[in-house]
Amino acid sequence: MKRASLLTLTLIGAFSAIQAAWAVDYPLPPTGSRLVGQNQTYTVQEGDKNLQAIARRFDTAAMLILEANNTIAPVPKPGTTITIPSQLLLPDAPRQGIIVNLAELRLYYYPPGENIVQVYPIGIGLQGLETPVMETRVGQKIPNPTWTPTAGIRQRSLERGIKLPPVVPAGPNN
Repeated sequence: MKRASLLTLTLIGAFSAIQAAWAVDYPLPPTGSRLVGQNQTYTVQEGDKNLQAIARRFDTAAMLILEANNTIAPVPKPGTTITIPSQLLLPDAPRQGIIVNLAELRLYYYPPGENIVQVYPIGIGLQGLETPVMETRVGQKIPNPTWTPTAGIRQRSLERGIKLPPVVPAGPNN
């Protein structure tokens, strides 16, 4: 668990451009405590397709629901009561800026001047392309940046039938 990489900072910008609903806001606990939130229970409904859909509803990751319910199937039967892991320990790190916990698949953002933490579910790396662990700082913010995919990203995308341009202009598709 370290401070955010540049990739993660890009993700936070993308999150803020999407919807605030993707984050769960927790009031900060008193000094000396790291526990926030409260676990919830949910009864699987007839229309629930899979754990991924349920996880999205609660702004968490399907893997975390599986870990909290060690006997549940990836496609649970309607009527099954499951625990939604909404209680968590904040990272043992300064409560400022962005902290990424790779093991938890969570990004913690501490807005300056506010007594809250925003917690985002995240996806990380691909096998063989792991998310780097490092401490970074934002040196410059560029509004509406272009994206220049690396040759490797363009090649992997092409193998999946997606042809990326050398430069992706700023806008909703970036």
